[in-house]
Amino acid sequence: MRRAEREVAGVAALAGILDRAAYATLSFLDSGAPAAVPVSFGYRVEGGIFVFYIHSAGEGHKMECLQNDPRAVLSAVGDNRIVLAEPACRSTCFYESVIASGEVEFVTAPEEKRAALDCIMHHCGGAGTYDYPEAMLERTAILRLSARSISGKSNTAEMKR
Repeated sequence: MRRAEREVAGVAALAGILDRAAYATLSFLDSGAPAAVPVSFGYRVEGGIFVFYIHSAGEGHKMECLQNDPRAVLSAVGDNRIVLAEPACRSTCFYESVIASGEVEFVTAPEEKRAALDCIMHHCGGAGTYDYPEAMLERTAILRLSARSISGKSNTAEMKR
């Protein structure tokens, strides 16, 4: 990272940014070309590893791409504020972000799907556990991305201005 003073490290700090992110962008390869889609997500930390869950339709172009090549990157932006100034080159952006990479796995066990959907619901502000009808569970795909690498970056020192 070029600006080492902006690096965010540690589970709690990275989790704080993820908690403030309304959505993430999942990037993957589409026949060798880059592709990216915004996604709803949830996450857990298991043994110090960030595990991300994403729900999806069971079929479609994204799913075909990930079945062909499961490598993916997830990026999330927490707080973000642009500050315009004169001259324009003095404008800046206060931000915080997390980038995680790994390989997507397809969750098929109904109990793990339920737990993953609860995780996504909790990230969206829900609490507790939810009832998911069997038919819905069958047609909903759950993607699991265990972060092989994860990094955070922040320029929030003056965000409160």
